[in-house]
Amino acid sequence: MGRIVFILAVLSVCAVPAAAQTYQIDNFDLPNAVKIQSAKVEPPKNPKRLLRLTSMPVNPSLGGFTTGNADIDGFIVESGKRNSVDPLLLYSIMHQESSFKPRAISYKGARGLMQLMPPTASRFGVTNIWDPKQNIEGGARYLRFLLDLFSGDVRLALAGYNAGEGAVLKYRYQVPPYSETQEYVRRIGNRYSMIRDPNAIANASTAIVEQKDPTPLSMYERSVFMARLPDGRLQLVSQ
Repeated sequence: MGRIVFILAVLSVCAVPAAAQTYQIDNFDLPNAVKIQSAKVEPPKNPKRLLRLTSMPVNPSLGGFTTGNADIDGFIVESGKRNSVDPLLLYSIMHQESSFKPRAISYKGARGLMQLMPPTASRFGVTNIWDPKQNIEGGARYLRFLLDLFSGDVRLALAGYNAGEGAVLKYRYQVPPYSETQEYVRRIGNRYSMIRDPNAIANASTAIVEQKDPTPLSMYERSVFMARLPDGRLQLVSQ
């Protein structure tokens, strides 16, 4: 009898670690969430980098760029400073996500300027997802979390913002092989590089801005450019 009790005790101890394991899931597609054991994933020793936010100073302003709304511009700069995230990166993401439309909503249910999913908004302290200031702050906090998680790798942070950090961890610190996520990283990387380029800024031409909704990520985007407004400010434009 004592031998049976001993064996049962050993088996119960061995079962505890499996029950105590934690999981992360992909952020945006909850019905098809990627469930992984994050503890088993280790970052590569020399991860590849396309852009390093940590090597760029956080701008004190949007550097002459505008969303077309002075209040929203101010919220971007404030959240960027507070979370040590480049406001121009937030600006680039916002242009892709919502074309600067505060009431934007996606077919998956992402909402607002930074297109937060309700669980993500709650996770980062957003109580009113439609409030522009809270929405931007939630997006900035999430991006800061992703940058810290992926050692400042902007490509991986963008991939995590689109597909969830669990998907990036699942593919061992690589952009997941999802066509939507890869296109998302490409588009925003191009925007961010363009508005960081002094030559592109100097050559921006005056144009009448007519923003269109973001091109679906399933379609290749060709027509995003930088326009100089009549007052001299700059804006990314989708045509």
